[in-house]
This record gives sequence, C-alpha cells and structure tokens, in this order.
Amino acid sequence: VDRLQLTFPSGLAVANILRALTDPALLKRSVARLGGGIALGIGGGLASAKIAALGVIELSTSTLGAGMLVGARIGVAALAAALTGSLLIPAFVSIGWLQPGEPFRKITFLIGLGLIIGAAILDIGQIMLEAWRRWRESSPAPAPAAGEEAWKRISYPRLVAWTAFWAAVLVWVGSQLLHQPLMFLILAAALVLVFALVNGISLGISDSTPISAAFVTAIVLMAALGLKDAGVGLMAGSVLLVACAVSADMQQDRSTGWRLGTPRALQFRFQVLGLLVGAIASVGFARLFMNAYPVLALDQTTMLAADAPAQWQSAMTYKFVGALRGLTDDKPYQRHAIVLGIAIGLAVQILRRWLFARPAYQRLRTRHRAGGTVDFLLDAVLIPSPYAYSFGTFFGIATSAWLAVGGVISSSAAWLDGRRRRGRARGGDADALPADMSTTSLIGGGLIAGDALAALGLGIAGLLSTLAG
Repeated sequence: VDRLQLTFPSGLAVANILRALTDPALLKRSVARLGGGIALGIGGGLASAKIAALGVIELSTSTLGAGMLVGARIGVAALAAALTGSLLIPAFVSIGWLQPGEPFRKITFLIGLGLIIGAAILDIGQIMLEAWRRWRESSPAPAPAAGEEAWKRISYPRLVAWTAFWAAVLVWVGSQLLHQPLMFLILAAALVLVFALVNGISLGISDSTPISAAFVTAIVLMAALGLKDAGVGLMAGSVLLVACAVSADMQQDRSTGWRLGTPRALQFRFQVLGLLVGAIASVGFARLFMNAYPVLALDQTTMLAADAPAQWQSAMTYKFVGALRGLTDDKPYQRHAIVLGIAIGLAVQILRRWLFARPAYQRLRTRHRAGGTVDFLLDAVLIPSPYAYSFGTFFGIATSAWLAVGGVISSSAAWLDGRRRRGRARGGDADALPADMSTTSLIGGGLIAGDALAALGLGIAGLLSTLAG
C-alpha cells in the first residue's frame, strides 16, 4: 500500500465518507450526496425486484455505484470484454469449448482468471526485483520519527510471529480435526503469500478482488498433483480463498487509514475483531439470503443462457463450482483456456508498460488535441488493463453495461467537477469539497449501501413470509 500507492477506489470512497461524517463542515456539504445515493440505492433495489421491466434490463444500483467508484476506463473495459465474449460464442462452440446455448462466461471466466494471473506475473515480478534491489542497496532503516510518521509504526517481528502461529494452527486443525490431506493444505497456505500481493494490486487498480483466480489456480495445481475429491478441493481452496479475501480487504482498509493517518497497530487490532464478528455474522446472512432467494441455490453452471436468472448471477459461486467440477469431470480445454488467458494477460501488460512509458506517447496524450481520446480508447477498449478487462469475462452483458454506465457518469462528472473547482477557486469559494473527495464517490458509495439495505430488507421480508406460511 505504501510502496505503490494505488488508487484503491473503494478505500478512497470510504475515506471520503468518514471525512464527511466526522468533519462538521464537510458533513453539511456532503450529507445530501451520500444520503441521496443511499435513497436511490434503496429505491432502485426495491424497484428492480418488484417491477418486471427493470428486472428485464437487470437494473443493479450497486453495480452502477461500483462503476461510479472505478470510472469509465474500467467500466468500459468490462463492457468491451462482455461484448467480445458474446461475439466469440460461435467460435467457442466450433472448437468444443462451449455447447450450443451456453453463456459465454462459462469459458471466458477461465480466460479472465488467466488474464489476471498473467498480468500479476509481471507486476509481482517487478515488485520482487525492486524489493531485492532496495534490500541490497539499503542501509539499516532508521527508527520512525516521533512526529509525522509515527502513525506508520508497526512491529514486524510480532506480525510475522502472529502470521506463522495462525498458519500452523490452520494446518493442524485442517489435517487433524477435519482430516484433510496435509499436502494440499500446505500448498494452499503457501499460495496465500503470492496471491495476497496479486489480489492487493488488482484491488488497488480496478476495485476488483480476483480471489477466484487464487481459488481456481489452487484447484488446477491440486488436480495436477492427483486430487480427485471435490470436497477436499473445496476445503483447501477455501483456505486460500478466505485468506486472500481477508488480505485484500485489509489492504484496502489500510489504504483508507493511509489517507486518514490512522495508527496501523490500532487499525490492525480492530480489523482482527471485525474478522471474528464477520465469521459469525456471515453464517447468519448466508442462511437468510439462501432461504429468502431460492435462486441462489441453483447450479447456474449447468444452465443454458436462456434459463439463467436475470438477477443474482452468483459469479463467484459460478467460478468455484466450475473449477471443482473439473476434479471429477476433467476437461483439458479448461486448462488450455487458463493458459491462453495467462499468455494474453502477460503480453498485454508488457505492451501497456512499454507503450504508455514512451516519451512520444506522453507528448501525444498531453499536447495533441485528440490525445485524450486516443489514450482513453487504448486504455479502455483496445489494450485495456487485464485486471479491468477481466470484469466482463465473469459477468453477463447487462451487468457489465451497468458498470460501464456508472463509470461514464463518474468520469463525466469528474471532468465537470474539475471545471467547477477551478472556477470556484478563482472566485474564492471555500465551500467546495476537497480535491480528492469527488461527488460521485459519495453517491456511488451510497448506491451500493442502499442496494444492500434493500436486498437485506427484501430477504428478511421473504424469510418471514416463508416462516409464516
């Protein structure tokens, strides 16, 4: 988080919301934006569940809000991926990677996972080389200053000891109490070290946490080592899944604290307490939503595109079930799709790094009248970031379209907001929000929160209705 200082869009949004709620001056100027977003999210969530026309277009105010957080370059890239996947359906059918009538994401999600892994190979490799170079060239690090940098203090030996202790407990419980093969548990624990970095980078760039890439990679490796039991794969893969999800969330939370200057050690302790509460609460929420929304119990990996539900696409479960099925129903082309994605992701990331660093390209982007348009088309459509592009390989066209709409709204609003800020600054207006607190981040965060509240309300109402019946 400190070294790369990536955007972490949701982390920025949370920092903005906390600023707005804790600063009386900002609260007055931002409560309407945040509250308005929540109200729209609740209204949109309820309407999409009750009005058939909105269900047909798969309205998702949370996806719209997510697009407003990540911007057009990521949202449009996701839509481009979904459209490309749809156009390639005949080709996939002709080579046997899809059966007629199956949705494109049944195979493109594997390619998307490969894209993330391929890009991460380059990114993680560069980070490791930089870390090695800095370690070779550096002198002993001085103690943190007592003033400005004091909030960065943390005891690394204690942190390493904490991690090692719980890793050992995890492996022991899994092997001795749950009777899972020790080799696969150790493999999953080792992969956490790599994918914690992969997921953190992806989350910081695109607001996407590709924990599914970690899960599927672990399953593929275990299958190569001879694993055939889907139950063991689920258990060992879940170790990796949960650890990477927690790691990515903690990195994003740290990005919020990094912006607000909160003490690391204190924040870490509260995060651990949050994990304990979340582990308990998630069981209750899972039972609530599974009972209230029966569609969540359907195996969408066996459905044709025409039969798939418009809402609750369950993209994460879709990928996990698809990977686990490969243990008992081996299909070599699925591995080929992942390898293809890795090759494309690595090649695209190399090309992007080379092209965008060229002085000639920088001059075109900043000085030519059409430079901004060319830069956007290259970055969002022609050679988009594999992290951003992979969004559209996991979802249907409608979901990707709502993400793109939110991104376009956000980027357009940011452009207009920049012009207003410059005008206000010239006029001496002190009522403008801080430069890094965008209006759309507050509204987008409100939309996500409101949609979640609507889903929770409908879930409770549905469960109560079921119990009463």
